[in-house]
Amino acid sequence: MVAVVSDGGAVADGAAAQSIVRRYATLIDHLAGLPVRVLSPDAGGAQHVEAELRDLPPDVGAIFLPHARPEFACQVRALTGGRPVLTDQDTTAIALTAALLTTLSRASRVPRASKVVIAGADTLPILGPLLMVCGVGDITTWNPADALAFPLRRVAAGAHVVVDLLDGTADLESLAAHATPTVLAPESGRDPLLALPGLLRALTHIPGARLDVEVHHACALALVMATPPDERLPAGPDPALADQVADAATRALRQPTHRPFDTSFG
Repeated sequence: MVAVVSDGGAVADGAAAQSIVRRYATLIDHLAGLPVRVLSPDAGGAQHVEAELRDLPPDVGAIFLPHARPEFACQVRALTGGRPVLTDQDTTAIALTAALLTTLSRASRVPRASKVVIAGADTLPILGPLLMVCGVGDITTWNPADALAFPLRRVAAGAHVVVDLLDGTADLESLAAHATPTVLAPESGRDPLLALPGLLRALTHIPGARLDVEVHHACALALVMATPPDERLPAGPDPALADQVADAATRALRQPTHRPFDTSFG
């Protein structure tokens, strides 16, 4: 079983927040084949959710947090007795990494000889370490606070790929008009969903499973292998993709060199 926990403060519109939670719960049920228990502050307030988290039944093998604030994710991890906690930041980073790898491959570039700029790196802290594990040779992180001293256009000069986590800026729009660098941006309606069912299935099936960066990397490679020619990512989650990701994550989780990796920083 998976507990899907809504962060009541992350989405201003309560109806929209409930719609998001229902969408994820349905996807997990249908594609991961796992029963879902939804915990929401709307059902009795934040204290009610905290009490339920402390008393989760033993058959809850993993917890998923959609659209969770970092401080909320930290609170949940402290209350769940060591169960793996997955967020949509994890699954978004996995999808962006896969898109980056397919982009480099189609340009006949190897990661170690590639320069990548992450614009808005503070919004997705796990992405930088994940790209390091993938062997990307030159990673530059940039945030809006750097703009005065280091304009993004100058930082991105000579990069092969810019990952845009800022929902588009004037500088990136001008870059996108040129052949290089390639600008990648997450698609919120698709990217967080791609690895989610398979990764949750693996986490719930392995006792004591802990997320680490190698597991994220394995899931990203599974997405790369499932990507059709001339596309950067699979079109969307489906049963076959869930199986591929679950198999890859399971192998990574069972590796003897598996090391816990804190995905809660930032």
